[in-house]
Amino acid sequence: MQVNIERFSDLRQALETMMQRIEIGEDIMEQLKQIDALSQELAPTAPKMLLHYLERKSYTKALAWLETLE
Repeated sequence: MQVNIERFSDLRQALETMMQRIEIGEDIMEQLKQIDALSQELAPTAPKMLLHYLERKSYTKALAWLETLE
């Protein structure tokens, strides 16, 4: 199986949106659902460190990891 870079981009966008919504006090339920769905989709091929962050809900660390892909 090959890692889908486009899905990493989708995950990063969902994480960024969630962080922005947290800052202004808005509901993040939609982003949490999207992050969980993307995490499940990426699980078979994603790097173990990213999965570790996602499984433990360390979203700031997951976002930082994704930013290293630039």
